[in-house]
Amino acid sequence: MSESHVRLNRKMVRWSLSALVASALLVSAGSSGWPSADGAKGPGLLLQVSAAEASVFSDVTTHWGRASIEWAVKQGVVDGFADGTFQPDKLVSEAEFVTMLLRAYVGSSAIADQPNAPWYAKYYAYAGEMHWPVDEARANTPYKRGLAARLLAASQGQDLSESGSIGYLLDNGLAQGKTSGTVEGFGAGDTLTRAESVQFIRNLKSKAQYISGLPAPVQPFAVRGVSIGDSVSSVQTKLGAPDRRDASEYGFEWYIYNADYANYAQIGIMDRKVVGLYTNSSRWTTSKEAVQPGAASRDVVKTFGKPLDSITKGFTRYLINSPGVEEGMYEIDGSYVTFYYDTHEGSAIEAIQVIAKDTEEAKKDYYGTPSERLRTAYELEAFDLANAARVKRGLKPYKWDDQVAGTARKHSEDMAVNQYFAHESPSGQNLGARLDTGGVDYESAAENIAAGQPNAITAHAGWLNSTTGHRKSLLSDLERLGVGVYFGGKMHVYYTENFISPMN
Repeated sequence: MSESHVRLNRKMVRWSLSALVASALLVSAGSSGWPSADGAKGPGLLLQVSAAEASVFSDVTTHWGRASIEWAVKQGVVDGFADGTFQPDKLVSEAEFVTMLLRAYVGSSAIADQPNAPWYAKYYAYAGEMHWPVDEARANTPYKRGLAARLLAASQGQDLSESGSIGYLLDNGLAQGKTSGTVEGFGAGDTLTRAESVQFIRNLKSKAQYISGLPAPVQPFAVRGVSIGDSVSSVQTKLGAPDRRDASEYGFEWYIYNADYANYAQIGIMDRKVVGLYTNSSRWTTSKEAVQPGAASRDVVKTFGKPLDSITKGFTRYLINSPGVEEGMYEIDGSYVTFYYDTHEGSAIEAIQVIAKDTEEAKKDYYGTPSERLRTAYELEAFDLANAARVKRGLKPYKWDDQVAGTARKHSEDMAVNQYFAHESPSGQNLGARLDTGGVDYESAAENIAAGQPNAITAHAGWLNSTTGHRKSLLSDLERLGVGVYFGGKMHVYYTENFISPMN
């Protein structure tokens, strides 16, 4: 990593130029529409037949589950299909079973809707708050009887294994088993049908007036109450809809929460589950008392030991530059946790990032796959990170400037295409000339550049720790910021931040 800083003065114009370069070292080493009670749609059930018509389903007259089916329809737990059938032997998904259970006890209208989300999202959000063993990734797959047993037991406050849950149901008269009243005869691996579902729920309702949740599991790290493995529904219940959704080099989406820079957070979502966390606010927690917001790198080392100096992915080992100085990465409880330090403030923890281990190790390319959406994400995130760092220190956030961003973007492209890394191009064009060419009306200006960093978070961390001007630019009295990113060239990714104060 190398840095340079140039400060120029010309009449009323102040230019401040900073450069940051980094490199990566590689060493080989079947469904129908289901309008729910609130008008949402989902798979597998069709609420067309009213409770009054429950006794006339053409396909349940002689079915063993007729009484429970009629009970469930009258209770508003489930309904039949538009053709007058109930389809009692049709398989049920996890989302459908969770919905039936909650409708039986809570009702649909009592659960807050999830805007712009699948029909089942609000039910998963409720189940997540109860810490029940459900997984939104299974929402549309056939549900196993053993999983249903775990959920039913959990609804009674029993955090049990699958076999323990089955035993609990059998011992309490909540199930009779499929071939016999034993754990083996329960048919845990068999898929659940609609008739079996309503029978389970009716059994539970006959003996349990209430449902309850499980104790919250101890999570090693959480950002604003969100942990790795949480469902997207749970995230939106806690934080609301994201202010922006960005691409990432990992392939997941960053849910950006930037409405309040004092509580800035990025939540990584893949397959509707949390796989990444980032914040430079104080709104994070860990189960380790010695490592909390405000702690220093020495506290992290004392608690977790020396940071990793490399990560092996397949047959490639990725070396980490200067581990433990500006950042320290650790493998902790199934995640890679990176502590970013502020070397200007006693190496205090500046930010924290948590990436699920399987997600990190699945990313074989250091830089990910370039795209227009990823470029835009890096630009906007660099802007957000600068503002979050400023607000954290009592400074006003910058205003975004499209015209300035265009100038910055052209410089990043020029460096990549013409294979140089500097504030002045081979043709002699400097920051002032670029701003003039771009038609930017400014009184004062500054510039940060970086190259080779895999993402905006890493680039920002390097700028903030700089001793050659980058930090001064980030925390300056200038008013506007535009960021430009370009993929290509020998350093793979080029970043330019242009700061200005306009002419009065």
